[in-house]
Amino acid sequence: QYMKQYLETGVKRMIGTQREVTAQRKDGTTFPCVLGLSETQQSGMICGFIRDLTEEKAHEAKIIEKQLAAEKLSCDLEANQGIIMGILDAAFHALFVIDEKCIIHMVNKRSCDVFGWTKEEFIGKNIKMIMPAHVAVNHDQYMKHYLDTGIKKMIGTQREVTACRKDGTTFPCVLGLSETPQSGMICGFIRDLTKDKAAQAAMMTKNRELQMHQNLIMSILDASFHALFVINEQCIIQMVNAKSVDVFGWTKEEFIGQNIKMIMPPAIADSHDSYVKHYLDTGIKKMIGTLREVTAYRKDGSTFPCRLGLAETKESGLICGFIHDLTEEKAAEAEILAKKRLAEKIIDAAFDSLFVISERGIIEMVNRASTTVFGWSQEEFIGQNISMIMPTVHAENHDDYLKRYLKTGFKKMMGKEREVEARRKDGSTFSCILGMSEVDNGGTKQFVGFIRDVTLQKSLLLAQAEREASDSLLFNILPEHIARRLKQDPSHIADLYNNTTILFADIVGFTDRTSVMSPHDVVMMLNDIFSRFDYLVDVYDLNKVKTIGDCYMVTSIPTDELENDGCSRVCRFALDMFKAVRAFNNTGPRHGQINFRIGIATGQVVAGVVGTKRFLFDMWGDAVNVAARMEQSGLAGQIQVTKEVVESAGPDFNFERRGTLTIKGKGPMEVFILKSAQEPSGRHSELDRRKSNSSRALRAFSM
Repeated sequence: QYMKQYLETGVKRMIGTQREVTAQRKDGTTFPCVLGLSETQQSGMICGFIRDLTEEKAHEAKIIEKQLAAEKLSCDLEANQGIIMGILDAAFHALFVIDEKCIIHMVNKRSCDVFGWTKEEFIGKNIKMIMPAHVAVNHDQYMKHYLDTGIKKMIGTQREVTACRKDGTTFPCVLGLSETPQSGMICGFIRDLTKDKAAQAAMMTKNRELQMHQNLIMSILDASFHALFVINEQCIIQMVNAKSVDVFGWTKEEFIGQNIKMIMPPAIADSHDSYVKHYLDTGIKKMIGTLREVTAYRKDGSTFPCRLGLAETKESGLICGFIHDLTEEKAAEAEILAKKRLAEKIIDAAFDSLFVISERGIIEMVNRASTTVFGWSQEEFIGQNISMIMPTVHAENHDDYLKRYLKTGFKKMMGKEREVEARRKDGSTFSCILGMSEVDNGGTKQFVGFIRDVTLQKSLLLAQAEREASDSLLFNILPEHIARRLKQDPSHIADLYNNTTILFADIVGFTDRTSVMSPHDVVMMLNDIFSRFDYLVDVYDLNKVKTIGDCYMVTSIPTDELENDGCSRVCRFALDMFKAVRAFNNTGPRHGQINFRIGIATGQVVAGVVGTKRFLFDMWGDAVNVAARMEQSGLAGQIQVTKEVVESAGPDFNFERRGTLTIKGKGPMEVFILKSAQEPSGRHSELDRRKSNSSRALRAFSM
C-alpha cells in the first residue's frame, strides 16, 4: 500500500531519507537498523541500504570499557587517565563532580546526552543549573549549612529528586552523593527514572577531566548504582566498588585477589576460566561488549538474576564488568503478569458485556458476560466484525462510521454512553447502554465497548415512575406528612390540635360578578388568584384545607411549625394575600378588579382524613366556625380577627379595634382589624428568605 501510494501521488515519505526501522531475519528474529532509500530515475529501480544497529543499541546500555588495575593504583594519574575516563564514560548514569562552592569541575559524556549542555557549557557553572528554579534558589544555602555544621543530609544517601534539562523540561531521577575528604570534592551520580522507576532507567551522568587523586576516583566508583568488578586475564579480581559489597555480601578485602567465579553458581564457575582462555587464544568475543542476563551467586549461597555488561581496556588487558541486580525488576514483571491475569479474571467476572475491537471493527476480545448475553461463544466472536451484534439498519453502516472517525477524529460515540439496540444470536433485539472508549496499545488503536442490558432496568424505572406519579397525586391532595402516614397506615387518621389558627377568605360580590361570566372565565379567574395563594401557602409553611366555590380555607396545622409561630405565619400570609390580589388587579383582568374579605380565628380543632374514594383532609371545631363568621361579618379589603389572634400573633403586628359584634352561634364578640406587620425578627430569618422569594414570585405572576 505504501508503494502504491507513492507511485500514485509521487509524495516521498521514505525516498531520499534515512529512518530507523525494525528488520526480520530468516530465523524469525528481529533487529533494529537504519534504512536509507534512493530512486534511480532512468530505471525506476529503488535502492536501499540497511545498517544493523544491534551493536550500537547494545552499546548505549552496556558498560563501556573501564579498567583500573589494583597493582597500578599508585601509578601516575596521567597513566591511569584513559582507563578511568573509559570507566566513567561506560557508566549508565550522569556524573557530576563539584567543589565546595557548587562549581562543576567534571562531567561525563552521559551527562551531556541527558541534559543537553556540552562539557564546555557545564564546566565552571554552578550545579544548580540542572535544578528546577524553586530548588536552585536555595541550593547554595544547603551547601553552606553542610560546610558550617558537617551534618550530612544528602551525602552518602540516595534520594529521588527532580532535574532540569537545557530545554527547560524536567524529569524525575535518583541522586547519589559521596565526598572525597582529601580533595573536598563531591561526586554525584544521577539516574533518570522517567521510563521505569522499578527497573534500570536511562542513566544520566556528567563527565569532567579526571585530574584528581585516586581516592576521588574510588569515591566516584562507590557512588555507582551497580556492582563493579575489574579482573585481569587470569580472572583474578583487582577492584570492586561499595555496591559490590552491598549486593554480594563479601567485603572488599575478601574480594580482592580471588577468582571472579566466586560470584557464579557452581555449574558456571567450573567452566569460566576455560571461557576466558578461549577468548584470549582466539580473540572471539562472545560476552565482551554485550549485555546479557545471567545468574549471580551471593556469599550466603543465594542466587539472583542480573544483567552483566563487560568491556575490555586494550591498554591494560583488564576486563571491567558492571552487574545490575534484576531481582526487583523480575518481581515487578511477575507482579505485572499476575495483575494482568487478575484483570482478565475481573473482566470475565463483570456483569456487563465487554468487547475489544480493532480499527477495522474486528472483535479481538470478549468477556464471559458477552457470551451469556448474546448467545455466541468466544470462539464464534473472535475474528468477526462487531456489526454481528447490531440490528441490520446499523450493521450495514458501522464500518463507514468507524472509518469516518479514524479520518476526522470527530467523536460521536467515543467517551460517551448512549442507549442503542443490540441483536442476539437468535435474532432477537434488546435495549442496552453502550459506552465506548479508545485505547492506544503501543501505537495501535483499539476500541473498548461495554454493553449493559437495560431491559429490566427500564421496566423498573417505568414502575418507579408510576409509583412516583401516584405519590405526587396523593401529596397534592393531602398535607405531606399526613399523606406519608396514610401510606404507612391506611386506617383512619384523626388528631386533636390545640392553638390552631384558621383563615377563611371569600371574594366580595362573587355571585353577581360570575353570573355574567362564562364558565371558562370563572374557572380561569379562580385558578389565577388561587394559584397565587397556593404559592404563599408553601412560603409560610401552612396547609391549604380546601376551596369551596370562591372560599379559600387555610390553617397553621398540620405542619412542622417554626417555633410554634403558626398564628403569626397565618397573619403574614393574610397580608400577603392582599398583595397577591393587588398584583392580580394590576394585570387588568377582563371582568374587572376583585376584592376579598378575610377572617382569622385561633383555638382547638379536630382534624382527620375522611372518605375512601376521594381522600379529604378536613377539620372541625368551634374555632373553625368562628373563623368562618369572622370572614362573613368582615369588611371588604380587610382582615378581621378575634381577640385570641391578637394575643397569639405577637408584638410584630398592628391591630385596630373594630368593636363588639354579635356573632351567630357565639353572641357578642370583640373583633379587630389586622392592618400591618413589621419585618420578621432574626429568629424568622428563614421565613424572611421565603417571603423575599414570594415577592419575586408575585411580581412574576403580574408580568
